[in-house]
Amino acid sequence: MKVRLCRWSLLTGLLALPALAQAPNVAATAPSSELAVPADVVTYRILGALLVGATRSGHLVTYDITHRDAPVRKSETDVGAPVTELRVADGVLLAVAKDNSIRAFLFGDDGAPIALRWGGAAATGVGTAIAKKGTLGKVLEAKRGNMLIELEEGANIVPGDILLVRSRSKELRLNPFTGVEEEVASNAPSAVVEVIRVEGNRAVAELNRGDVALPGDTVELNDHRREVSRSFPARSNYEHWFRATLRPMANIGVIDIASLTDFAWGYHGSWFHVQARITPVAISVPHGVDILNAHAIVAYSSDFAEFGLGAGYYRESWGATSMYASGCDVNNGVTVKDVSVTGDSGAVSQQKSCSKAGPSFVQYLRLGATDGLSLRVTNTTVISDGFRFGYFDGVLDIPITRTLNLYGMGGGSTTVVTGEFGVRTYLRGVGGHQTLILTTGVGGTSMRTSALYNTQLQTIYGTTTQSYVGGENQLAGPHFAVGVEYRL
Repeated sequence: MKVRLCRWSLLTGLLALPALAQAPNVAATAPSSELAVPADVVTYRILGALLVGATRSGHLVTYDITHRDAPVRKSETDVGAPVTELRVADGVLLAVAKDNSIRAFLFGDDGAPIALRWGGAAATGVGTAIAKKGTLGKVLEAKRGNMLIELEEGANIVPGDILLVRSRSKELRLNPFTGVEEEVASNAPSAVVEVIRVEGNRAVAELNRGDVALPGDTVELNDHRREVSRSFPARSNYEHWFRATLRPMANIGVIDIASLTDFAWGYHGSWFHVQARITPVAISVPHGVDILNAHAIVAYSSDFAEFGLGAGYYRESWGATSMYASGCDVNNGVTVKDVSVTGDSGAVSQQKSCSKAGPSFVQYLRLGATDGLSLRVTNTTVISDGFRFGYFDGVLDIPITRTLNLYGMGGGSTTVVTGEFGVRTYLRGVGGHQTLILTTGVGGTSMRTSALYNTQLQTIYGTTTQSYVGGENQLAGPHFAVGVEYRL
């Protein structure tokens, strides 16, 4: 049904609404005592042979009342809020909702309501402002969690409207008429967003995690909001990412400055993920902690899972008071050397310097979404006189809000044990291109040193037998974590 209705008529109807509430509605047929009103209708109006009613659940229903004693249901529409009153002005049904908003409708031959829109300066009449299923505009840019839209002439949207984004990316698709694959625009839905601001012929909408919007994509009005899954959003449109995390610790018992530091870079392809990582490199002054785990990983990647293999170089060294102490076992791929250590009294003892180094073999697994609920684990095996355990770490991410994740992390090797929990805050963006994420957390770390210290001279049972105790050769204490990740 083609509708031509003057904008002034609708505006006049809205302004007259208070008066209409006090006067009979001449546009609606007066209810008849013989009319059988459906039980679920709490208020209604009659438009010719059509009864339009509002239900307690906030729905607008229409009935064909050609036979007034036996109404026939024609349609049902969710208004979005309970309706407190129905009025008719110039053939337009005005539904006053409980939240004091007003919705306007016309009705087609099939009894289905046609929602009207107003409020846009570009609209010359209600006919141009009717919600249409066609394209309203296109995406100019999408970055930092927002999307800028250029509207077509006559398109009229307001803050709170829900838009569907359709991808215009090219893809090969079989033409069933010719039997030949052709390159066509995808037109697949890629995001459902809410308009937050409108200025002239441009609008801004917020992207959710997993939403993808590229310049040139088209937008159209959508009938309903999408339930956004924070736990399992699809991976957004970015390729490169960089991450650095510093974990300074406060040693308990011995004055020392120590830290575990991670560096990583990655590249996402359509179905693969390449990473280069140093995780961790340990620093300790003055007693020394020597651990380096550097490797590259190539993984098969999807939105909700990833597994891959990698290779690199692994090295760690530590001090021990005797053979087989603290993992210093030559049968476990460890190189052991004697070291002379001078104690506080000037006496000298022979201690052990232990090390494990060589090429490494890495296994990587991610279960869950990149920016949602996920578990990521990495296991490093060092090739040193056979395959030996090197380093293991795991990270659990739990999304809480659109811009906040909780996380827990743990890892360790022969010389290092660490664990922490904290938050990841999306300072800019929600996962896609130009997203900036800040990591902050607290935890604890224990690290064996590569230099022996705190050696003391002791006499056992009053005899002249002497032994030298190098303590535990270990640093331990709380740490805090601060890190950044940026995506391109």
